[in-house]
Amino acid sequence: MFDYVRYTLSPFLIAISGYGLWLGGSFAWLGLGVLLAILFFDAFLEPDYGLRDQRFPWLYDSIVSIQLLMAFGIVLLYAHLVGSGHFATTSSAIGAFVTMMFTQFVMATPALHEMFHRENAFLRWLGRIGMVMIFDPWREITHVVTHHVRTVTPDDPDYARRGENLYRHLYRTFRGQIIESYHLEKLMWTKRERAWWDPRNAWVWRASLLAAFVAVLWMIGGWKGAAASVAACLLGPRMFLEIFNYTQHYGLVTGTPGRFERHHTWNHLTPFVRVLALEITNHPGHHEDSYTPFYGLEPDRTGPKQPQFLLCLLLSFVPPLWFAMIRPRLRHWDRHYANTREREIAEVENIRAGWADLNEDPAAASRRYAFAL
Repeated sequence: MFDYVRYTLSPFLIAISGYGLWLGGSFAWLGLGVLLAILFFDAFLEPDYGLRDQRFPWLYDSIVSIQLLMAFGIVLLYAHLVGSGHFATTSSAIGAFVTMMFTQFVMATPALHEMFHRENAFLRWLGRIGMVMIFDPWREITHVVTHHVRTVTPDDPDYARRGENLYRHLYRTFRGQIIESYHLEKLMWTKRERAWWDPRNAWVWRASLLAAFVAVLWMIGGWKGAAASVAACLLGPRMFLEIFNYTQHYGLVTGTPGRFERHHTWNHLTPFVRVLALEITNHPGHHEDSYTPFYGLEPDRTGPKQPQFLLCLLLSFVPPLWFAMIRPRLRHWDRHYANTREREIAEVENIRAGWADLNEDPAAASRRYAFAL
């Protein structure tokens, strides 16, 4: 039964965070402190390659459903507390805000992502409603239709090419996702010969859900509570989700666009990261079959790996440190994972990024690059 119990960690952390917010003062930092302590400890642990017990799938689904509902609850609690002036000091206000940012990213985002990938209608709709907490109710469209089909290609707005720093990626991915979701939505209402404002169009009910969520925040916490909650969601789960995407496929290339292979993603398999992320860092199986529930994913023992995820997250904010970490891993990927076609593409990408020193024969790669141009 331990496999089931371990996934109650996220609901427990949400409860700890909520309790700290309720107490106020220095306790507003409680949830963040406990979370970071767990992730710091996790960084020193060996990878976990264990398979999960699948005898009672309903128990896993119940835990994640409760987790998502608790994530909604803590946002509403935070809006109420801010609106009532609960956080009297600057320190407590900052602590509560940062705690909300990380709590929602680590606990809410994996749960809603897991749910909107499910075939079960109730669970899928629970995930779709949960997308309002990342202030992107259109995320399912660009993620399922675009990211899963165009993984590690320049046509995927979630993908970061070699040499791209985090800040350039954030600008490009937000812009690309907005454009992509608009075109996909427009394609659907045009194909069905509907007006853009037709209530049957998906974007209409998605926008309505988001507006209703903001309205509830405003009713509970006034404009201050609503503004603080919206900001925490945008700067927390919304932004950090894109940082996750930045790290997860960074710099990898494919010689077979549209056909995912297990070496087309990085893995983070330390024990607590696997649990907190609901196995999304156990990534190849998810891309091979996005309907496979998290407890059915099998860790890739031999696939490409990055350092522990918290370290990657922190390094990404400082591009020179990120590049110092990722460049040797990309060199290793090129030589040990890439097929012949991918190796050729990687050599061209290295030159485009100014990383020709990663190539085994920079002169020959330069000639191929000139020919490609």
